[in-house]
Amino acid sequence: MRAADPEAMGMALASARRALLAGEVPVGACLVWGERSLTAHNHVIAHTDPTAHAEMEIIRAAASQWPAWSAAESRLYVTVEPCPMCLGACHYAGIHDIVYAVSLADFHQLTGGELMAPLQGDATLTGACCRDESWELLQTWAARQAASA
Repeated sequence: MRAADPEAMGMALASARRALLAGEVPVGACLVWGERSLTAHNHVIAHTDPTAHAEMEIIRAAASQWPAWSAAESRLYVTVEPCPMCLGACHYAGIHDIVYAVSLADFHQLTGGELMAPLQGDATLTGACCRDESWELLQTWAARQAASA
């Protein structure tokens, strides 16, 4: 395991400071890929977008600015441990090396745990609506994936 890079976390912290000045929750991120780096911070309020967390913003930026980006070869520095949404996005983006400063448990002392709400079951899920049609589309997609592999 590589040692954490205080300089990269410093860039994430600088981005978090920019978020605070902009009236956002002060969470910043820095993505390092080889000699390259990107920074981002929360834009939830500015974009009126509940998904505009620093991690989501940096994944979007990397995908658009680095066409040959290999997420598996990158490392994400974030000032707060990723919430379930961001951790899922990192997983699907292929980012497996994440360094954070403050844990979600610490953050929850300030927020009352609102970032854990999705795991506490506050949504009502109703399944199997038009299941057969949806399942058929997924099977078609899976067959195409298998054929192109």
